[in-house]
Amino acid sequence: MGDDADRYAMVAAALAGHPAIGEAATALLEIAPDRPHRGLLAAALIERLLDGDPATLVTLGRDIEALLAVAEAEPPPLTSWRGTRAMARATVLIAQAAVHDLPDVGAAVAEVDRLSAELTTDDVADDAPAGGVLRGLVDPLIEQLPTMIASGMPRAPVSANEIALGELHAGLRLLRPEAGPRRWDEGVDRLRAALAASRPDHPQRVQHLCLLGFGLLRRAEFTNDPVDLPEARRLALEAKSLLAGPQDGAFEMVHELLSQVRFRLGEGADSHIDKVESLRTHVWQVLMRADAAGAAAAARDASASAIAGAHSCIRANDVAGAVRALDAGRGLALYAATELRAVADRLRAAGHSGLAEEWEAASDGPGPSVALRRQVIGILADIVPDGALFDPPDTRQIRAALSELDLDALVYLVPATDGWPGLAVAVPARGRLAYLALPALRPADSPEVAAYLAAAKARDTARVGRGAHRDLLSLDRTFTSRLDVVCDWAWRAAMRPLVEGFLPTLRHKPSTRVPRLAFVPMGELALIPWQAARRAGGEPAVTSVALSQTASARMLCHSADLRPVPPSRLGMVIGDPDTAGAAATLLGARAEAYEIWGSFYRGGRYLGRLPDDRGISPSGAGTADEVRAWLTATGRAAGRMLHLACHGVVDTKGAYLLLADGRPLAAEELVTLMSGVPERDVGLVVLAACSTGLAAGDYDEAYSLGTAFLAAGARSVLSTQWTIPDAGTSLLMFMFHHYLMDERLPVWESLHRAQLWMLDPDRHVPDEMPDSLRRQLDDSGHDPANATEWAGFMHGGR
Repeated sequence: MGDDADRYAMVAAALAGHPAIGEAATALLEIAPDRPHRGLLAAALIERLLDGDPATLVTLGRDIEALLAVAEAEPPPLTSWRGTRAMARATVLIAQAAVHDLPDVGAAVAEVDRLSAELTTDDVADDAPAGGVLRGLVDPLIEQLPTMIASGMPRAPVSANEIALGELHAGLRLLRPEAGPRRWDEGVDRLRAALAASRPDHPQRVQHLCLLGFGLLRRAEFTNDPVDLPEARRLALEAKSLLAGPQDGAFEMVHELLSQVRFRLGEGADSHIDKVESLRTHVWQVLMRADAAGAAAAARDASASAIAGAHSCIRANDVAGAVRALDAGRGLALYAATELRAVADRLRAAGHSGLAEEWEAASDGPGPSVALRRQVIGILADIVPDGALFDPPDTRQIRAALSELDLDALVYLVPATDGWPGLAVAVPARGRLAYLALPALRPADSPEVAAYLAAAKARDTARVGRGAHRDLLSLDRTFTSRLDVVCDWAWRAAMRPLVEGFLPTLRHKPSTRVPRLAFVPMGELALIPWQAARRAGGEPAVTSVALSQTASARMLCHSADLRPVPPSRLGMVIGDPDTAGAAATLLGARAEAYEIWGSFYRGGRYLGRLPDDRGISPSGAGTADEVRAWLTATGRAAGRMLHLACHGVVDTKGAYLLLADGRPLAAEELVTLMSGVPERDVGLVVLAACSTGLAAGDYDEAYSLGTAFLAAGARSVLSTQWTIPDAGTSLLMFMFHHYLMDERLPVWESLHRAQLWMLDPDRHVPDEMPDSLRRQLDDSGHDPANATEWAGFMHGGR
């Protein structure tokens, strides 16, 4: 059955499907995902919570004592571990005291009081879900303890549910490779006993069927004898027939079992389909979470499951299935933010006016309850045809979006894993789907990537003013050298096979432009500047191909579905707002923003600090409230373009803009803010700020400032992959707006042409370029072709 983590996590996942304890189970399952105590703790607590009978406390106490013994051998690396342990021990004492299972009840009560007080210390981290869940369990029991003891509660009888759970734990413990045939047989027998002890209408019937099926599958693997596989398949099919849909907590488990059994039986054509089907449950889990942080936590395992599903599909030569699997694990929090924007309107259109009012009232207060979210999302699943609420776009829809956006292909970049090389999985606008094996695409094993990421992090920390580094020049030199090396790696690892192997197969690309690809980089591959990947001779990939980046095929289709917004000389430009000491001054960005406003957007507003220390713009300081007001303005005078030359921050709090007075504007708020005015047409957002294209850690969630603007309805966004140099990108930004507004090129082509201009030693300088920028070209110590000055910007959207 695998190691302790696998076995007990399976029990916990099975029990998590019960609707009455779904929230508690979800919270418990979010902590220490690779530790055995998590599954044990969840299994014991949740099973006892199901019947809600205080008389089962004695069995609960015995189980938790066993759990603590396991966990103490290898304490989980959580700041909340001491608090979690204290709560568990308090529960044991309460259980024992309630049934007179302690010689000195008074001592037990005193110990419970001490442990209860300990729960309020810093040992319970604010962000640890287990803290709130376990405390919610312990506190009511503490209040009931005197009554329980005074009433002389009898010892609890052992219920059929407890027998089933005991047999379940015993059976799983015996199914280890080292246990041997006799113990394997005993383990399967105990799992059969667990299934027999549970009633046919037991809420965990599906899980009990699955766990016996997994037991039979593992015994077949250990013995290399397929005799158990037909029964395992029968159990999996029976469990599948009992599922309510992706909202069922056992949905993924059932399909995973069916996939593995069918693969072992040689039914490969079906096994990978079940694997991909299992991914639908991740969407349900994300949609059920009330906030972006919770949605990201619920989607934490989606990417790994998606990559495993894609591998199954590639093994079956089903590239379309691999595309569906990969997108099922991408940008789910973003998808939830866009899908739930107009819930009330969709409910009314479907004839659920009362429910729409209830949703709006809850949204104005503490937020919709779990029960309300479950009901509403269930209705949305019925409203959206063909189960599309849970499924990513199909190949036909992706091709239509590519054609609408003038792209030649969508390409997923998948890093290598144990047993699998890296992959590029491509959907061309026309022609056959394809995949390329990329053996060198192993960022986790690459010293070039590690050195680049470390240099980027140190430089970002120093420049945003959040660290102790002061030698910025040295950090810049280190970053530049590491960037050059990682660009060489990026060419070898992925871009050479794509440029030289894949692009020539695109038979229908227009002859009037370079090939265009939309990249979906998985995991840390999102941090690599693929457009700067460099041939051995030094020529970067941008000379051969134009790259855009998207969070997922869902987001690509979302952008394609929005009607185009033509460029406008009206808008808002913000330059170096005064952060009240929260971050460094950006003199170069201030001058850049002011020159861009003066050259291209005089009809709009300039906010922030004026160049040459001339004070604050009379139009405004560049506060978060001013940005909010512009984003929600519906009058034509507001314009359609927003250029932000300020600080962008990505840290443990998330991704946010740092504006005047040091006030933040978070990525999550942007979606909520702009969703309230769907009639607002924002054509372009230029985020000339640091790291605005990066998410806070969960790269596959891709919840960055750039993607947040796109999810909220902005048609096109330019964002950045690192801490861009204060003055170095001024030329690039000026040329971008020149190509956009003077030569009327599309946004993507304006950026591409501006990047090529930076690389061209014989570049033509427009007459309207200000002298301050021309002087940069004459500076012998300044090279516009340096990748740090042009490669950090990415295009997304239209």
